[in-house]
Amino acid sequence: MPSRPGPTAGVAGTLGSVSAAALGVVATDANAAERAAAELRGHGAASTEVRAAGSHRLLVYGDFADESVAADAVATLRSLGWSAVVRPTGGGHLTAWQHHTRPVVVGDRVWVCFPWSEFDRAAAPLIVEIDPGSAFGTGAHPTTLLTLRELVARLTGGERVLDVGCGSGVLAITAARLGASRVTAIDLDPAATTATGRNAARNSVDSVMKVSAQPMHEVEGPFDVVLANIGAAVLIELAPAIEAVLAPGGWVVLGGLSPAQVSTVSAAYATLDVVATRRDDDWAAIVASAMLAPAPSTPKGK
Repeated sequence: MPSRPGPTAGVAGTLGSVSAAALGVVATDANAAERAAAELRGHGAASTEVRAAGSHRLLVYGDFADESVAADAVATLRSLGWSAVVRPTGGGHLTAWQHHTRPVVVGDRVWVCFPWSEFDRAAAPLIVEIDPGSAFGTGAHPTTLLTLRELVARLTGGERVLDVGCGSGVLAITAARLGASRVTAIDLDPAATTATGRNAARNSVDSVMKVSAQPMHEVEGPFDVVLANIGAAVLIELAPAIEAVLAPGGWVVLGGLSPAQVSTVSAAYATLDVVATRRDDDWAAIVASAMLAPAPSTPKGK
């Protein structure tokens, strides 16, 4: 299981009035905090409170006397582009919410979290904030975590990276935050490309990222790193296209597999050398590399 530090009391503290049934939380920055508070009040919050969660992250809380009103307000704010969520006010529901929103620690280099996670970002070496949108994750699922671990351990900076099936963008954005020179993130789901684009801007890496719904067979390489956490059937189908864009000496992480599928997927990537197979419970990932191009021979007599 991923390591998850607890929330910082100075960030969370005691929130909400006695009558509040739920809190709406908007994650924003100093430039938009007043507008976020006004939006919460305009959609039914009795009062608002702003708290810092690091030097660049502010959390704006709104008290709601009715959970359904809070949910409607948050849904409206999200439709307007705000990073918002409903937060319980106490009891077991709050404990479960805080456990779910703790950051995922990947190695000793990266913490991945929701924008509304209640902890002081100053304690982390490098933060990647992900708003998953309607149907994506932040890195806690074993398939994503296996890929993240390899990325954090192997990326040195300056690489050209391709994320195939980017989802919320957690892999692509982590690569960019770790110093990749160029990151291409593709997904056929419009909701995924929208979420990835917003998260790239949220993490200030949109200048080095290209996000699109371009099919894999139309992607032009080369790439030093390819990340494909997309399941066995699609990995086998895309094997020729992925191999074609991988630069000599480059490496891939192929994820979303059961241990039983490793040999079949490995066989589909016959031009690559499998250098490692990772497991986490019932999930597995393959790390493979492309051979370096042979050095030019020196003519005799030279």
